[in-house]
Amino acid sequence: MVDRTLHRTVLPLLALIAWRGGLFPAQAQTAASAFTYQGRLLENGTATGGAHDFRFALFSEVAGGASVGPAITNLAVSVSNGVFTSTLDFGIEAFSGANSWLEIAVRPAGSSALFTTLVPRQKLTPSPYSIFTLKAASLTGTLPDTQLSTNVARLDSEQTFRSTVTFAGGVRGDGSALSNVVATTLSTRQMERLWRIPIPFVTVTNAGNPPDVNGKGVVGYDFRIGKYEVNNHQYAAFLNAVAADDPRSLYNTNSAENVHAGITRSGSPGEFHYEVKPGMGHRPAVLVDFYDVLRFCNWLHNGQPSGPQDETTTEDGAYTLTPEAVAAENVLRNPGARFWLPSDDEWYKAAYHQPGDVGGDFGDYWLFPYQSYDAPISEPPPGGPNSANTCCETGRMATDVGAYTQSRTFYGTYDQGGNVQEWTEWTSEFQPLRNRRIRGGSWYYNEFYTGSHDFEFDTTDYDSESIGFRVAGRVER
Repeated sequence: MVDRTLHRTVLPLLALIAWRGGLFPAQAQTAASAFTYQGRLLENGTATGGAHDFRFALFSEVAGGASVGPAITNLAVSVSNGVFTSTLDFGIEAFSGANSWLEIAVRPAGSSALFTTLVPRQKLTPSPYSIFTLKAASLTGTLPDTQLSTNVARLDSEQTFRSTVTFAGGVRGDGSALSNVVATTLSTRQMERLWRIPIPFVTVTNAGNPPDVNGKGVVGYDFRIGKYEVNNHQYAAFLNAVAADDPRSLYNTNSAENVHAGITRSGSPGEFHYEVKPGMGHRPAVLVDFYDVLRFCNWLHNGQPSGPQDETTTEDGAYTLTPEAVAAENVLRNPGARFWLPSDDEWYKAAYHQPGDVGGDFGDYWLFPYQSYDAPISEPPPGGPNSANTCCETGRMATDVGAYTQSRTFYGTYDQGGNVQEWTEWTSEFQPLRNRRIRGGSWYYNEFYTGSHDFEFDTTDYDSESIGFRVAGRVER
């Protein structure tokens, strides 16, 4: 058999891999994965000619090892003065960026003889086109997903990032799909931007104010308090987020039939769904007990997340609600709370305080919430500057929160003088009940119950059709 060897000075590879969709300046059409190999065939040191069959195989090693993919056989390749040219296509997946060697075997065209393998294998080097494809600037058109590494994040599928991701320009959107956000790293304002449903606040200033004559109303810091009582839209959003399975009974099952309650429930445990009754969306949420309210505050503190009722949603945050603490009735606000149930002093100050030097009474406190020593007028909304929903001009029903548009406190809250009474954090010293204080007037009582001298106590498990709540929060400048 004639001995044939491949000359070591093989001409360079003219074209390696061309990405689909790439367009190179020197080409008339988009390059594919095929490339042209040109070499020189010598027989006994002399350039040979004629037609020859060639077999090409790709290896990742200079010697030994298994071939990368199937071999390519090109029949009757013309050889002139030793020079031959052959088109090869091992496919895009054959080239990962690592070194590759080409093994060539040859025989006379039309022969049934075995191929003679030429040595050594020839190392493939990049051509100018393949270097050009390494630059993103060379890409025009669409790069198929199939040509992307599995380590490249797709925008239309879920991704897991195992190291820090920094967004220099911020992240836009409503945040509704965010989860597992570390609340301790966010400011109160940033946390509010993640909320699925907003809650308006007003700011109560004049930190360190003196007390009223009864010793109430002293608050040593500025804070925010809900402009309105929490309504059914807001409480239903809370239930739909955390009460698909409701082990802590955040929803009162009497609500469906009670004309004062505004939320219904459908489905079975694990798939509960909550809807607001027609016309009741802006009515205050009622039939909520003290711990329902604290869990709502925890939900706000944690960014209004979705999930089971656990430490990430309802059981920790502003308040740590362990079974032991709840049983002992000694749950207190945590120092790092962002949103909470107002203390008795916070509620009292927001309702009755107005410094004398800015138009308030000489004692800095009013007897009734709407900047007045006179009891509010019980009448239907919108009323006047000192009107309220107290018994019994509205059919003994709550009205929409904020319906008495002219009746507001010095700090800008509504309905602290009527509509429904409201829970506060205050704990009595009376054992063993440890009752919590209820403040404000309601549709159930007459207007004289709205004064600063009036308050009630109720046990923490008491949920009434005439008791609701508003929330308070931190001020961040």
